[in-house]
Amino acid sequence: MSSNHLISVSVTPPHARWLGMQRIDLEACASTNDEAARMARAGAQHGTVVIAEKQTAGRGRDGRLWASPAGRGLYLSMVLRPPLPLADVPPMTLAIGVGVCDAVRAAGVAGSLKWPNDMLVGTRKLAGVLVEAQSQGSRLEAVIVGIGINLTSAEPGELPPEIAARAVSLEEASGGPVDREAFIASLLAHVEHWVDHYTAVGLEVVIPAWIDRMAHGLRARAIVNGLPMLGLMVGLDGDGSLLLRDGDGMVHRVRTGDVEAITTPPPAAAEPQLASC
Repeated sequence: MSSNHLISVSVTPPHARWLGMQRIDLEACASTNDEAARMARAGAQHGTVVIAEKQTAGRGRDGRLWASPAGRGLYLSMVLRPPLPLADVPPMTLAIGVGVCDAVRAAGVAGSLKWPNDMLVGTRKLAGVLVEAQSQGSRLEAVIVGIGINLTSAEPGELPPEIAARAVSLEEASGGPVDREAFIASLLAHVEHWVDHYTAVGLEVVIPAWIDRMAHGLRARAIVNGLPMLGLMVGLDGDGSLLLRDGDGMVHRVRTGDVEAITTPPPAAAEPQLASC
């Protein structure tokens, strides 16, 4: 870690039991997910958390840039070693999202979830989640969970214009200053709670909680059976797939790929029919 500037190593946040037992704070790094992944390969314990003041190469899903100006956001990654099969890692994104949403709501902000990994306030993006697995063959070694949250509003020019137009900060949404350490403690406690729930019970407890917190009235573009489609986000299937209702009232399952939320919903359609895809 010689290329990074270590601020401190602390233990045991005030509310979480195991998440953050080992916490490493950095002034800067390329990506907290990369740092956490490196630590996991070196044997970092379950619940280790890495937090940076700044990332120089932060990323979201599919390698997209996550703008990470110094002091503006929470750039946090964690090492998890849950007793799960490798196939159960991707749906963990939904459980993490519920935990992030609960922490945001506990801070007084009416956040909601957009499938599969975004946190919105209205239609503007507040936070994102990136879940990556480390494995040996079919055996899960570790899960690296990255969480990026806009805490304070960026100054003009700090973010690319296209990102600035879509982003919102916790400070702006709450109408007041953010106590960074109190929010981190709350976030770790809420995420730990939902990771434990998912590990113990599975998606059957996560899906209703996610639907209860989902953003309503969003239309989206998605790829279904290799073709672009425009539809209304209406919920989740039992395996965590997104349910998207098209203009004819047919509901399609979106299992993978990008979903772009675009507008408020069209007029109500006829009673939906479920399509297998």
